[in-house]
Formats: sequence, structure tokens, C-alpha cells
Amino acid sequence: MAPSFPPVRVVDGPAFELIAQLAAFASGPARTALDAGKPWIREVRRLAGPELARRVEANGLSLYAELAPIALATQPPHDADQLLASLRTFPPDDLRYRLLGAAAPPNRAMVSPGAFDRAIAGDAGALAEVLGAIGGTRAARATITRLVSAPTADTRDDVVDLVEAWSRRVLPALLEEAGVIIARDVDGRRRRLEAVEPRETVRQALNGVELHPGPWVEEVVLVPTVAMRPFVVPVDHESGVVYLCPVADDAFDADPTAPPRRLVKVAAAMGDPLRLRILRVLGEEPLGATELAERLGVDRTSLHHHLGILRSAGLLAITDDGVGGWRYARLAGSVAETTDALAAYLGPTARA
Repeated sequence: MAPSFPPVRVVDGPAFELIAQLAAFASGPARTALDAGKPWIREVRRLAGPELARRVEANGLSLYAELAPIALATQPPHDADQLLASLRTFPPDDLRYRLLGAAAPPNRAMVSPGAFDRAIAGDAGALAEVLGAIGGTRAARATITRLVSAPTADTRDDVVDLVEAWSRRVLPALLEEAGVIIARDVDGRRRRLEAVEPRETVRQALNGVELHPGPWVEEVVLVPTVAMRPFVVPVDHESGVVYLCPVADDAFDADPTAPPRRLVKVAAAMGDPLRLRILRVLGEEPLGATELAERLGVDRTSLHHHLGILRSAGLLAITDDGVGGWRYARLAGSVAETTDALAAYLGPTARA
């Protein structure tokens, strides 16, 4: 008997979009793939100013993502001032532990018992172990090293100052438009939760990834954001997982006469011979990226680009096969749904 899926809820608030903006701006090479594109990056840099932009980019994405559980612990409307008030009163040692990711059971399971505590105490070997486990990028490694060595009170003051500056200079200019889109998305996701299984709602929010929560996960929280599109950022904490997830394409569809954004995205995804071949092969059986590349005779790097486009269009289902890595399959019913959506948009055929 399959284990029951944990409760799922959908949460929004200005503090979460602030966190998503910080994480997006600090996402390094991945930043060029943000849906908002270079114009957003230029505008954020202008609003922030050179010094604040430099400070934000000096930290790894995960430091900002770790603020999400802190925002979640505040009361609705989860605004920036509430986040700042919580940060100002957060015990400095506990905040450092949180920002390191040490509060997350999966992170602790990746290192030997007590490794985070030993690293904080100055054990170089433990620090190397932590860096090897969760320091996936240069920025992440620099951030972890700084967090374990800097005075905790200074760390808290720096984070508070950075978040406050961003909330004053950047967030207000971008929040009004994003807030309307997020509210539309949240309403749709909550209605979907009432109509379908929670697992399916989560799969759609995670761009096709099939979630298999660990036994410690008591709750899954979906936080739709505009800034992080098309990326999903998981944040594990003591008893659950928060997903900063991209708002759905249809949340942008305010003009009833315009073609649905998802329909346009699917049409573009299917308008490539190789991507059609990928869909055909993955309709026969699930495959890993290496197997699929060999089956099609294409370079794996190029294949990942096409898989990303198909995934963003909602055409793939992805499962984690453990040691075998991710396996991809064509999402059941996705092509038929696209055909129906196209027919619905075009309307009845005109008669001669």
C-alpha cells in the first residue's frame, strides 16, 4: 500500500515574492534562463543600485531561499515588514543554522552526524564535508564559509539590512503587477486542490516532477512566484517542504481574446522536429537523459535544452529513480489536452 500524500496548501504574500526576487537575482548562470529575461535583470539592477546588487550577488541562492520558512511562520498577509520583524528577533545562532540549511533533515542526512555543528565550531574537516555535500556552486561555497566564520550577530544584521534595502528599493516597483498575477494563480491552484488529488496539483506546480515526500514531511507548501519562473526552488525545513514554484502560464491570461499563454508555449515546443521525436519516444517508455540521447543519436547537452522546453510546456512527467537519476516520460493526456485547448480557442469552423 502506497504511503498517503501529506497535506498540501498554497500560500502567497509580498515577503515570498521578495525572497524569490533575491533568489532569482542571485541565481548565477541560471539567471539568463529566467522567463523575465534581461530586461528584468537590468531593471532590478537599476532599482537596487550597484552596492546593493553586489551584496545580493555575493550570496548563494540558497541563503535567500532559506528565508521562506521564516516568512511562512508569520501571519497573513506575510508581508516584508513581518519578515523583517521576525528576522530582527530571530536568535542569531538559530538564524545562522537556518541559513546554512542545517535545519533541513535531507541536508543533515548528507553529512556525518554533527558535521554542521563541528563546522561552526571551526573544524576544517567538517566544513569541507559540508561544502562537498551542499556547496554546489562557487557562490554557495563562499556563502557557507562566510556563515560558519562570521559573528552570528553580524550575520543577522547584514541579512536584515539587505532584506530591508531590497524591500524599499526594488520590491514596490515590481510587486503590483506580480501581485495580480500571483493572486490569480493562487486562486486557481486552491480550486484545483479541491477538485483533484494533492499529488497531481503538486506535480503540475513542479513542472512535471513526481514528488515522493520523505517520512519526515508533514506538509507540502506551494508558494507561486513570478520572479523565479520557470524554476522551482525546494526549501526543506524541520517538518515539511516549501516549494517556491513558478506561477502557471494561464495566470497571465487576462485578455480573453488572446491565445492562452500555455497553448502558445506548447505550440512552440512542438514546432521542432527533434522535440516531436523526443515526445514520440517518451510516449513508448520512460527513459533517462543518457538513454534518450543514445536512442536519438544526439548530444546530451543539446538534449537537456530541448527537455527543458518540453518540461516548461507541461508535456513531460519526471520521476527520480534514485541512483539512476531522473527519468522522463510523455505526460499522459498532454497532447490531447493541447488539441482540445486549440479547438476551444479557435472556435467553430466557419461555414462557406
